[in-house]
This record gives sequence, C-alpha cells and structure tokens, in this order.
Amino acid sequence: MKYFIYISLPLFLFICFWPIVKYYTHLKICHFYKLAFASLYKKQRNDPYVSSFYLLQIVKILVKKHQKKALISLAKGRIGPAEKFLSQHKNYFYQILLKAMKSSQNAISDLQAFVKNNPDNKAAIAELGILYFNENKLSKTKQCLDNLPISGKKTYFLARSLYLQSFFDAKEGDLLSASVHASQAGQIFHKLKAFYEEAEAYTLSGIIYRTAIISDVAQMMFDTALKIYKELRLSSEEAKVFGNLGMLMAIQKRFDEANDYYEKAINIYNVSKQSVKVAEIYNQMGQLNLMQDNFDNAEKMALQALDIHQKENHLSGIAFSKEILAYAAWSKKDYAKVIQLTFEAKNLYQQQENFSAEYENLHLMALALYEQNKLDGAEKILREITGKNRHMETNFHTANAYNLLGLIYLKKHDLKRAKGLFQQSLDLEQVNNRLSGIATDYANMGLIELRIGHQEQALKTFQTALDYAKANQDDELVQIISTHLQKLQ
Repeated sequence: MKYFIYISLPLFLFICFWPIVKYYTHLKICHFYKLAFASLYKKQRNDPYVSSFYLLQIVKILVKKHQKKALISLAKGRIGPAEKFLSQHKNYFYQILLKAMKSSQNAISDLQAFVKNNPDNKAAIAELGILYFNENKLSKTKQCLDNLPISGKKTYFLARSLYLQSFFDAKEGDLLSASVHASQAGQIFHKLKAFYEEAEAYTLSGIIYRTAIISDVAQMMFDTALKIYKELRLSSEEAKVFGNLGMLMAIQKRFDEANDYYEKAINIYNVSKQSVKVAEIYNQMGQLNLMQDNFDNAEKMALQALDIHQKENHLSGIAFSKEILAYAAWSKKDYAKVIQLTFEAKNLYQQQENFSAEYENLHLMALALYEQNKLDGAEKILREITGKNRHMETNFHTANAYNLLGLIYLKKHDLKRAKGLFQQSLDLEQVNNRLSGIATDYANMGLIELRIGHQEQALKTFQTALDYAKANQDDELVQIISTHLQKLQ
C-alpha cells in the first residue's frame, strides 16, 4: 500500500500537468512557426520557395530540443543557428530545405548532391523538382517528376508530385487530368495543414479552369486561394490571385473589372517593391488593351513592362512584352517589325522551354510573311511548327498551322493540296471541339468547292460552316459565311 501511494502521487501529478505542458508546447510551436514563416517569406522575392510543412517540422524539432537561440534567430529570418543544429544532428535534408527557404538558388546544388547520395528519397526528389520548377527549369523538373509517384499513401511528397503533374498535364493540353491532380494535391495539403501549398494548388486549379473556360469554377478556386492567403497575411500572394482574377475577367470581356483587379495587384507589388511582378501586370494590362483594340495603350504598357524586365533580365517577361508589341505592330500592318519581334520572342520562349508560346510566335511570323506574299518563307515556318509539334504535346493548336498552309496553297491555286490541308486542320479542330476553327475550315473548304465549280457541295459546306459559327456565337464569322451563302442562293 505504501508503494502504491509513492507511485500514484507522481502519476496523478503527471496526468494533471501533462495536458498543460503539451498545450504550452503546442502554443510555443505555433508562435515560432508563424514568426519564422513570415520572416523567411519576406526575405525572398518574386517566386519564393516555401514549404510550410517542412518548416513546421523543423520548428517542432527545435522546440522539443529546447533550442531557444535557434528559434529566436529563425523568428527573425536568420537561419544560421538552426542550420548548425540540424547539421550537427545529421538532419541534412531539413538543413538544405531551411537554406532553400532563405535563398533557393544557393540550395539547389546541395539538394542535387543529397539526392545523388539518396536516390530513393522521394521527399528530397519532390523538393528538388519544386526548386527547379520555381527556377523555370522545366526539363529538370520533369526528370524529377518521372521518378515520383502520383498515387499511393497521402504523403506530402505525393501532394508535391500531384501539383507538378497537374502543371505538366495543363501544359500538354490535358485539362481534365490537370484539374483532377491539382484537386488531389489541394486535398492532401489541407489534410496535412500545409495551407500555403493548399492555396497554391487552388490557384493552379483556377488557372486550369480559366483555360478550360469554366469561369464559375475558376472564380471559386481563386476566391478560395485568396481567402487562405488573407488568413496567412500574405499580401503578395493575394496580388498574384488578383492578377489571375484580372485575366479571368478579361476572357469574360468584363474589362473594367479586369482593370480594377490589375490595379489592386500593382498597388500591392509597388508597396513590396516587387518590380518584376509589377511588370508582369503591365504585360497583362497590355494584353487587356489588345483585346479591346486599344493598340496604342497596349504598346505603351508593353514598353513599360519591357523596360523593367530587361533591367531585371527576366527572360519570360521580356518575351511576353515583345509578343504584345508584335501584335500592336500587326494592327498597324508593320509586318517587318512583327517578324523581328516574334523572332526575338520565340527564341526567348525556346530558352524557357515554353514551346506553346514559341509556336504562337512562329505562327504570327508566318502570318506576317503571308501578308507580304512571301509564301515560301511562311510555309517553311509552318512546316517547322507541324514537324516539332508532332513529337511534343503543347497547348498550341496545330490546326492553326495547317489552316494557314491551306491558305498558302489556295493562293498558289493548288486547290487539291489546299483542300487536303484544310481537311487536316478540320480533323484536328474536331478532336479538340474548337467550334470557331471548325467553322473556319468548313468555310475555306466551301471556297475551294466554289472555285472548282461544285456549287451544290459549296452550298452544303458553307451551311455547315454557318451552323458551327452560330453555335460558337461568332457574329463576324456568321456575317462572312452568310454573305457567301446569299451569293450562291
């Protein structure tokens, strides 16, 4: 009985005080985690590397090991003491990730070496893929992704894999798979309380649904991401969502609302002195002006953006600025300038492995040559597009190249080859269910039937073109096709 009293008293005290100690420890972890996250995030610019999940694990280790100095330093954005502690305890993976959260560029070589020595460490491969992705090194990102699972136990590295897979799905035009994988990533991040990464997944989902022109779902995804970023007090990330909401409004032709969102984004980026981000919004505003046929304003915005991007040596921004300037030059029929600008832009896009944008600029270059009646030069470029795109999935619609090739042969009076090329374009448009493209191809084939003298077939073909143009609510194309039909009837 005596021993029972000796044992029960400490046990009773332990049971009473353990929940209090545990709660206090939890509060301490949350306190230092929030301070460390905010401080480290502020030290990075433009596209920071952030892993809220791993940062929380690092803080937990430091709290449980009573590393007060390391915690205080980390709360102020200084990683030295924490990095030293992790190294001494041979936790090299967390040490490298902490280094990456302060300067991702400096950590890539360290993580490369770690992965080389630990080739089966999926978590490390996933983070290396994310670092490459942030640096826009897409081929290296894809190499990492090829060594990662996209199904299985719902781990953090699986969510990272799904996020990257979603991006590449969208890049290759598979928007259904992209939306599924982004949603799965967001769900896992939410379960693991990796809220920053969850918001990133929702933002990517919004971009995917915007590309698919499912505007209501895109709006919901962006609003959800915005709510999380507000709770995390990350104004720069809110600005990123505002920029995306601006693009969403633009494709719905809600131009005033689009401009308001862009202005909100610019105001935030100016406060945080993120000049590259400001320039990116200037480019979006340039594109918005192109959509409204305000070509002088589009040129003005693109030139402002270009000046900043060139000072910062931001290649993708430079390329997009030049692309907008090319379209502004196109409106003025300055075809020599169009060719020069698209040539420069496509080379930059090629360096960035943005092949969809590269082909878009090649296509515009071919159009400029076509308008100058330089048909052989235009055909050479278009053959380059169709040859490359056959071996690579991109968002560029190869049908556009075949359609222009058909127009070239129509101009050369080679009606048989022109018809064959329009048919190739039509086949591709039907696979992708692009109503406007289908209507255009049928209209072009109607012109060929008319030239051959097959009036009855021309009438049927033009009628089919009209049906598709009406279904797409393309009033301009409806008017053109209706004029041809009236002449035939």
